[in-house]
Amino acid sequence: MKIHTIFFLSEFVLGGAGNSIYKLCKNLPKKKYQISIICVNKCYYKKYFKKEGIDVYEINSKKTFFAFFKIKKLLNKIISENYKSNIFLSNIHYSNVLTILFLRNLKLKICLIERTPFQELDIYYGKIDLIKKNIIKLLIGFTFYKADACISNSKYISKIYNKKYNLNFKTIFPPSFNGTFVNKKKLYKNSKIRFITVCRLTKEKGLTKLIKIFSKYKKKYCLDIIGDGPELNNLKTLAYNTNKNKNVKFLGPISPLKIKFYLKKYDYYINFSDFEGFPNTVVESLSVGIPVLASQSHGGINEILSNKKFGLIFDKESTLERYLDDIYNKKLFFKLNKTQTINHLNNFSLKKNVENYNKIFNKLSK
Repeated sequence: MKIHTIFFLSEFVLGGAGNSIYKLCKNLPKKKYQISIICVNKCYYKKYFKKEGIDVYEINSKKTFFAFFKIKKLLNKIISENYKSNIFLSNIHYSNVLTILFLRNLKLKICLIERTPFQELDIYYGKIDLIKKNIIKLLIGFTFYKADACISNSKYISKIYNKKYNLNFKTIFPPSFNGTFVNKKKLYKNSKIRFITVCRLTKEKGLTKLIKIFSKYKKKYCLDIIGDGPELNNLKTLAYNTNKNKNVKFLGPISPLKIKFYLKKYDYYINFSDFEGFPNTVVESLSVGIPVLASQSHGGINEILSNKKFGLIFDKESTLERYLDDIYNKKLFFKLNKTQTINHLNNFSLKKNVENYNKIFNKLSK
């Protein structure tokens, strides 16, 4: 009998969470697993899932809360005693809370996955956001312990949740490394030093601050931004007003399958997020020999950069500017060792990701 795994991600857009779920689902053995995908509104990866014979259910709803009434009806149709077990995997705190509140009485094993650090709930972008996040923090304490399993994508996130709520989170790193490494040569000589960042263009990614910093380095650096999102127009306006787009460009969204081909062209990768669970593109950058400058974003960044062995971490804008000055003045340069980097990045491989989820699913199916 097969194990039925049902993955729920409310916003199944182009990004790290969606890409990680897609890679896992693609590589789970189809003879052992029946896989279903549920999301609210459109799923960016729908055509890719269909090629793998995976069912995708798009729930039309303006709010995730109201979508759960439809999700519960759908689950009553697709869960079956003909499977060895039916496992529902919810992603990200607000969806995880709703999963317990709405679905706990169904014949399901529930697995909650956290992909952002707990500190996200302490960072607000307006009064409504503040109220919403405080409610979520309160509800976590009343709901998460009822799950059959809890997983996070970094050891740091697991540690915080376990300490705050007396839970038993396990860590499974996302499938970010495919086993290949390109020993990159130094690109810049007299030309501008090239930086790249890849992310969804939302407020928490810190791009407003990053663009303002790079406006001070028009003659030294250029910054290319890959991604799309609700802040695109605001960011484009800011880039034009601060430096007439002289050293900041927007390349638009690019398929995760092609990201590594773009990364090879750059000298440094930069991540400026206020909070970040596990930035997959930081791993991908290291795998093509690009050193990383990253903000202290509370999630897995320290585990990826291994306490600054593979890049630099900053917690202040002034520290980043000092790093940028040192890089330009050739006082600071990282060259990644191939063997050391591969050995480290193997911790974040697809093979380990699939193996670890297999163990969780087998345990939940007993």
